[in-house]
Amino acid sequence: MFKKFFDGVDKKQAISWALYDFANSGYFLIIMSFVFPIYFKEVIAGGSIGDFWWGFAVSISTVLAGIVAPIVGSITDYEKSKKQKFIFFALLSMAGTALLYFTGPNALLFGLLIFIFTNLCFEVAQTIYDSLLIRVSSEKTRGRISGFGYGLGYVGGIVAMLLLKPLYSGGYEGSLEILYKLTFPLTALFFLIFSIPAFSFIKKEEVINKKEKLVASIRRGLKNTLTTIKEIKKYKQVGRFLIGFFILNDALVTLFAFIAIYGKTTISLSFSEIAILLIIVQIIAFPSATFLGWLSDKKGSKKILLTTILIWAFIVIGISLATSKTVFYILAILGGFVIGSSQAIARSWFTKIIPKDKIGEFFGFNGFASKIAAVTGPLVFGIISVLTGNQRLAMASLLIYFIVSFLIFLGIREETLPSAPTK
Repeated sequence: MFKKFFDGVDKKQAISWALYDFANSGYFLIIMSFVFPIYFKEVIAGGSIGDFWWGFAVSISTVLAGIVAPIVGSITDYEKSKKQKFIFFALLSMAGTALLYFTGPNALLFGLLIFIFTNLCFEVAQTIYDSLLIRVSSEKTRGRISGFGYGLGYVGGIVAMLLLKPLYSGGYEGSLEILYKLTFPLTALFFLIFSIPAFSFIKKEEVINKKEKLVASIRRGLKNTLTTIKEIKKYKQVGRFLIGFFILNDALVTLFAFIAIYGKTTISLSFSEIAILLIIVQIIAFPSATFLGWLSDKKGSKKILLTTILIWAFIVIGISLATSKTVFYILAILGGFVIGSSQAIARSWFTKIIPKDKIGEFFGFNGFASKIAAVTGPLVFGIISVLTGNQRLAMASLLIYFIVSFLIFLGIREETLPSAPTK
């Protein structure tokens, strides 16, 4: 069965590619979702305005990544240097993660700058990595391999959370702060070690065009990106997909960025309770992401993606109304069934409807669209929370994002031939 799962693809390459999801999950959970967000809000920013500054940091870093990603994607298409650029930006994000150790109270500007740089590089690396899916899979296996990557990511999340739990579980008060902050460079080390297979075994392009000077490359990338924006009009299904993913991703980025803060502030969960909950979610997410990725190959990406969006809508309604830890736990566990599936299925669906000669550029533009969108959700959440003093209202505001994205995806055909743009 395992052999059939990788039918027609280079198994070593596919598994090495998927292991990057395993590697970066420590960053996603510890830096983006749990340990660092709480430290940023309560120590670096401090006070009730912490939600706003955290939302601001996430929004600015993602929108900058959205501007940079399509330019880099265009450069990698021209130079045929996807792997090199992927490694470069991944290493920068690891270095930035380690530098978060030097953040602390009364250093808001420094903390903002380091996090924004780190997350910018992380998101650009992720965009290039997503585009490499085409290289390590066939059209027949794309959904399952994409889901397998997300699934491995949740295993990696469990491992990272358990390995580092002794450092963060006691909180950051007094002498514990040094241990708490050690979590950040050790997350970077975890990220690096498990990225080595992807760095080593994903094959480089056989033909590499001569590299241009940096300024010329950026100019070419910017020009091609602007051309792509104009050409999107020729690919109406792609354009609609980008808008749908734009809105869906905004909701998911916001939910992931604030869920630990929400759990601690509104539901009164302790550090240990949040850690246990996230570990349970990761355990559930691995088989479900892999299974739903496989199911999307069999039943179609559209049906499965629409189902996951409906589940997300139900979850945010429930979380905004939950008053007990038990209900919150149940809803979070339900989220484990769809937490990676929505993005994994969208990633594989996107590969079916884009022009094959503009893979890096269109994935870069997809990153641009989704990341530009992600500027609104975290800011809206932070502003509503600060102005009303009520995180429940901020959480409930995410419902509209899921409803709108559902309606947009509902109107998109399952596949569009890249060689025949829709009119």
